[in-house]
Amino acid sequence: MNRFIKVLSVVSTFTSFSFLAQAAEPTPTAQPQIKMSEMVFDFGKVKPTDTLKHDFWATNTGNALLEITDVKPGCGCTTAGEWDKKVEPGKAGKIPIALNPANFSGAVTKYVTVSCNDPAQSNISLQLKAEIWRPIDVQPNFVFFMPVEGEEHNEVKTVKIVNNTDEMLTLEAPQCTSPSFKTEIKTIRAGKEFELQVQYAYSATNTATPGSISVKTSSTNLPVVNVSVSAALQPALVAIPNQIVLPGALSTPFKHNMHIRNNSSAPVKLSDPIVSAEGVTAKVTEAQPGKIWMAEIEFPANFQVAAGKSLELEIKTTHPKMPVLKIPIIQVQPTPAAAVTGAK
Repeated sequence: MNRFIKVLSVVSTFTSFSFLAQAAEPTPTAQPQIKMSEMVFDFGKVKPTDTLKHDFWATNTGNALLEITDVKPGCGCTTAGEWDKKVEPGKAGKIPIALNPANFSGAVTKYVTVSCNDPAQSNISLQLKAEIWRPIDVQPNFVFFMPVEGEEHNEVKTVKIVNNTDEMLTLEAPQCTSPSFKTEIKTIRAGKEFELQVQYAYSATNTATPGSISVKTSSTNLPVVNVSVSAALQPALVAIPNQIVLPGALSTPFKHNMHIRNNSSAPVKLSDPIVSAEGVTAKVTEAQPGKIWMAEIEFPANFQVAAGKSLELEIKTTHPKMPVLKIPIIQVQPTPAAAVTGAK
C-alpha cells in the first residue's frame, strides 16, 4: 500500500511539473503569412493587339489579418487593378494585373512588387512574361542621332524589318519627309529580312530637322512601315551642370565641382581656368585623357556677385571651333524680409 502511494505521489509530481512547464511556455505571437498562387505567369505567344490580364492570388496562411498595402508595377506598360487590401487567415485575396504588349516585340518580362505586413516577406516580386509576335517586325521604329555641332557626320543607323509570316514580302523605296536624312533598303534574305539604313548627313550649313520615313509593303498585315527620325545637335564641349549657382550669402568659403565632357571625335586639351573676380580660384583636372575633366572653383567667404554684372568661368581649349569654354556664374539673391507692421 505504501509503495502504491509513493508511485502515485511521483506521478502526481511529474504531472504538476509538466503542467507548469507548459504554462511557462510563451504563447506564439499572431502574425500574417502570405503565400502567392505563383511567382511567375507566362502569357505565352501573343499579338501586340491582345489584351493581357492575369489574377494573382495571395493566401493568408498565418493567424492574423494580412494587409496588402501596395502593388507597384515596374513600368507604365503594366498596371494593377483594384486588389484585395485585407485578407483574413485562411482566405485568399485577388491581385489583378494587366500588361499592354502594344510597344513590344519578342520576349518580354515585366515585374510587379507586392508590399504587405508579413514580417517574414514584406515585399514580393512577381513576374509577367510573354512572347510578342508581330507579322512584320520593325526594330527600332525610332532613330535618333546626336551629331556634334560644327563637325561633319556621316553616321548610318540600321532598322531591321523581319517578315514572320509564310508569305513573301516585298518593299518599295523608302520616302522621308526631311531632306536631312538619306535612306536605303537592303535585302538580307529575299522576302523575309531587310535592313532600312538611315544616314544623317549633318554639316555646318543645315540644322537638325526631325522627320518620318515610310516604306510601302506587299503585306496586308502591315501595308506601310513607319519609322520616326530625329537629331539633336550637341556642343563639342559641355559643362555639367551648365552653370555655377552660388548661394545668396557666403559666410564661409564655397567650393563648386563640375564635370566637363568632350563630345567631339578628336581629343581636346583644357588649360588656364580663370574667374575674373578677386579671391576666386579655379583648377581643372583631367579624368579621362582628352575626353573628361573635373573642374573645381573656390569662392572666398563673403563673396558677392555685383548687381548687374555678369560673371563667367573661362577655360582655354584646343578645339578649333571653341577656343574658350565659358560657364556662367550666378548668385541667388536673398529674398527681402517682409515688413512687420506694428500696432498703433
